[in-house]
Amino acid sequence: MVNNIVKYENRLNSIPLRKFNSREMNLFFSIASRVRDQGTTEITFSFSDLRNLSKNDRHGETFVQDLSSTYDKLLSLSAWTDDGKVLTKFVAFTEYSIDREQQIVTIAVNPKFKGLFNQLSTWTRFGLEQFVNLRSTYSKTLFRLIKQYRTVGKRNFSIQDFRTLLDIPDSYRPTDIDRRVLKICREELSPIFKGFTIKKLHKGQGNKVTGYTFTWKAEANDEDDFLKGSWYEIHNKINNIENNDTLTKKEKIKAKKRIYNTYTEKPIKQKENLPKNGENDLPEEQKELLRREIKERMEQLGLNNDHI
Repeated sequence: MVNNIVKYENRLNSIPLRKFNSREMNLFFSIASRVRDQGTTEITFSFSDLRNLSKNDRHGETFVQDLSSTYDKLLSLSAWTDDGKVLTKFVAFTEYSIDREQQIVTIAVNPKFKGLFNQLSTWTRFGLEQFVNLRSTYSKTLFRLIKQYRTVGKRNFSIQDFRTLLDIPDSYRPTDIDRRVLKICREELSPIFKGFTIKKLHKGQGNKVTGYTFTWKAEANDEDDFLKGSWYEIHNKINNIENNDTLTKKEKIKAKKRIYNTYTEKPIKQKENLPKNGENDLPEEQKELLRREIKERMEQLGLNNDHI
């Protein structure tokens, strides 16, 4: 799965993925990573390929249910074309066949929808593995929306656009959005985007929240989305967390917990789920340097790791 790239026309970001859960989002963008530049021909996936791409550990009928529910929700998406005179709406995929016996899925893109994945003039691009590793659907959606503006380093949302695009329930008050949406996005995206910050926009009496501004260090135009090796990625994530002055100590700890599955604030002996030797593509000299740097950081956190 390493270095599978998702790339699509920016218009897809304006279509809310309503009621998609995390597994369904992973399956959809795993499919999107393979339909790019394939026209409208039928594309066949094996169950094992889709499970691997989407990091789905379900098997048998439960996995079939995931595939089926994903397609049901894809049918609810309304894509469109508008030439200024005629507005046409249509479904994204015209066929979605699940063969239990052969364990394959066959998908065909609607010819009117092919422009979102083929011959792109403007696009959003990101690494599939980074996307599927995010747990929250809010983080996944905001990750995509930020990647659309990756070379800008800033994106503003009105409160209504933010609610719509992230499919936030109407019942959520601003305090609920703080606790159930922004808090999780801050913890999950701060390790990925250097200098990631969230600012509320206010207006009028009562200091009403009217929107949000997200900022991060802009990426270079020629920056790729390829993973550089496990040690390199962990090193960058730790530094992004530690050097983000907008994060509280508690938020930094929670962000690290999302990186280290067995992280604890207590200084006890434990094993982190760090890469084993050989699970990277760096030169030995650079690997050793990163190993020492990570070891020093782990010691500062009061952790002991036998892999280092």
